[in-house]
Amino acid sequence: MVAIEEEPAEELSAVHDLGLTIEAVGDELHGLAPVVPTMWTPGTESLRISVAATWADALLGLHALRPFSPRLTVTLELDVHLFDEIAGVETVSARSRLVKAGQSVVVTSVDFFAEDGRLVGFGSGSFMAIPDPRFSVPPLDWVLARFAETSGALSVPLAERIGCERTEPGVAVLPCTPAVHNASKAINGGLLALAVEEAALSAEPDARRIESVHLRFLRAIRVGPALARADVHHGMGRVDVLDLSTDTVAAIATTRSG
Repeated sequence: MVAIEEEPAEELSAVHDLGLTIEAVGDELHGLAPVVPTMWTPGTESLRISVAATWADALLGLHALRPFSPRLTVTLELDVHLFDEIAGVETVSARSRLVKAGQSVVVTSVDFFAEDGRLVGFGSGSFMAIPDPRFSVPPLDWVLARFAETSGALSVPLAERIGCERTEPGVAVLPCTPAVHNASKAINGGLLALAVEEAALSAEPDARRIESVHLRFLRAIRVGPALARADVHHGMGRVDVLDLSTDTVAAIATTRSG
């Protein structure tokens, strides 16, 4: 889930650079963000799937704050799908809603729209509260006040901003630094999707972009780095994400290129 702690400006997560503002509208949460060239998939004018995943992680995760407050929530699963119509979009708006709030898991969904109102993608997520009492979050109203305005601006490509590098075909490495931290000082789930995206793109040189991603999170990465390794066949990718500090699988993902 998105980082919401007060941090020194030089240590703000890259989430803050992605320009997302959020407001409550009835039972929904609405988001709005500009799409700038530093958010495009390299070689295209289409929004990166990992940027949309980071926005989705923030919007969807906030729905879990109220039922689980004051416990910190973490992402269990996250999926995002962007249509071809995302190309050339200058502003994305999003509407998220609560699908089900159980005793231990919250399920949510989100739709993405272009500036002219066209549906350009959708996604969903599930979240749970962690039992560790050392981690807590402020009330939802306080968090929404922080997201009411943003001065964030992604001045360099996202992969460069968070230090994600393709080390060989099908492999990308993401260090665990404050640039990718969530509220528990682990790698943010949406930003981890960037490593998945980079690994899948580098495994399939002819792919224009990743149009669909599904992530299942198994354990937090607090030391890292994270290593994403993709195996792609006919546009469908399977990606394992390892925490190299423990040599354990931290997430598994599937991707589809377009």
